[in-house]
Amino acid sequence: MSRSSLNSVRDTGGGTSSSLIVAVVAGLVLLRVLVGYHPHSGQDNYHGLHSAYGGDFEAQRHWMELTLHLPVGEWYWYDLSYWGLDYPPISAYVSWICGWLSHRLVGPESVALETSRGFENPTHKAFMRSTVIVLDLLVYGTAVWFWTMHRQYDRNLPDSTRLWRFALAMSQPAILLIDHGHFQYNTTALGLSLWAFYFMTLPVFFYCMIGSFMFCAALSFKQMTLYYAPAVFFYLLGRCFTTRGRFLVQRFYLLGMTVVATTFALWWPFVAFGPEGTSHIERAAHVFRRIIPLQRGLFEGKVSNLWCVLSLKPIRIRKLIPSQLQPLAALLLTLIFAAPACYRLFRLGQKQQQDNEQHQGKLILYGATSSALAFFLASFQVHEKSLLLALGPASLLLFDDATFVQWFSVIAAWTLWPLLVVDRLQVAYTCIMIIFIMLQRLLHSLQQGSTASTSGFLEHLPLLRWVPHFSGLVMLLLHFTELGVTIPPHLPDVFSVLWSIAGCAFCSLAWLASCWHLYGASEPNVKGTKFD
Repeated sequence: MSRSSLNSVRDTGGGTSSSLIVAVVAGLVLLRVLVGYHPHSGQDNYHGLHSAYGGDFEAQRHWMELTLHLPVGEWYWYDLSYWGLDYPPISAYVSWICGWLSHRLVGPESVALETSRGFENPTHKAFMRSTVIVLDLLVYGTAVWFWTMHRQYDRNLPDSTRLWRFALAMSQPAILLIDHGHFQYNTTALGLSLWAFYFMTLPVFFYCMIGSFMFCAALSFKQMTLYYAPAVFFYLLGRCFTTRGRFLVQRFYLLGMTVVATTFALWWPFVAFGPEGTSHIERAAHVFRRIIPLQRGLFEGKVSNLWCVLSLKPIRIRKLIPSQLQPLAALLLTLIFAAPACYRLFRLGQKQQQDNEQHQGKLILYGATSSALAFFLASFQVHEKSLLLALGPASLLLFDDATFVQWFSVIAAWTLWPLLVVDRLQVAYTCIMIIFIMLQRLLHSLQQGSTASTSGFLEHLPLLRWVPHFSGLVMLLLHFTELGVTIPPHLPDVFSVLWSIAGCAFCSLAWLASCWHLYGASEPNVKGTKFD
């Protein structure tokens, strides 16, 4: 795009043309479709397991199969040796709907009980990919749209620039590669969470109840949204403490009843119905163990977190801490890392003076990012894909610290490289990274002369200004070294380990950045709507 055309877009005030919106949305859909042409996890049983066919793609297809044919009480009990259901109820209900559609649109053979195991053909792959795209746009896309287009962070900023921010937030390489390449439905959980944050930070307390409902839905879709729970809890707790006396008790009661009623409605069928001879308590305990598998260990693979790095020689911390104490150790370390965000968000919600929803919204996003990074770095049973929980809210902060968000977006995708190699998504990774970086440069050009933040975390100290350049050099160096160096037979995981160490350092810095923004952010100088 030429400089003159950029200037014409930048100077456009008022609303954005519908043709530009359609073009951007069409481009985002096309990007997802193109990623979907690449292999999914476990395609053709590549790097598959001996006990089960394929990977996450086959797991999701199998859940469609079993939810379609079995009574609800058997969903969490059926053949646990072959991709047994281990996601919360809303995921199971969505699988049932998708299974019903697959039965009618693709054919009964795609979800036939037991005989469809390992079923793969182009039509079914297209159907599965389309379910992710539809849910992505309906849940995640609408949440990102309302955050970027209707939260007026800068009233002097043209709508066209906000539209490009929307496009960049929807083009996150890590999210595209995992959901539309590897194959998962993370954007549905992320979208529900972003909607929860959106409603929670609106002025009237009634919307906090809607936010609580949305967050319960997110938790009941994917258990990993528990990474946001400390941030959500302490912010809402602070909102309760903006008043006293019976109104304080009333707010606790309303939020508590919202959580209890939502959870009861979603989970009760799996407790009420189940195998004969099992009590309600046994059924509830079984479902809990399926969803929160404490027996799996500290981490999976070579994830870029503290436990993985500290488990390397010579420290080998997994050998130093008894296995039965490892969940407790992880919990304590996670609480330490999450504490700064929890305290700041409690104080934020507690404030009774004039504040505006833009400031509240900005800090809830930083708080959610910080809380998710605390869990990713220090919690129990972490895998590479968990970093998407931090990336979701961070993507919406381009208006405040574009340099940090763009840097974090690139390093988040880079940490996934070992997993993407297993899935044969190297070409998709390279193309998506190039497209994303080009979009970054376009947004930078559009924002020249705007009031967007130019003093973010990575510009705060002279040394930090070199972080994007240094980390970029490290990432490229490891990529080219892996291409040109033969791995020694006695060190088969050497590059995965190097990825883990560097990724852990980068993610730790991102956690520090989120904390810096929580405590270093200036208070709003323009009074907005009074909260509560």
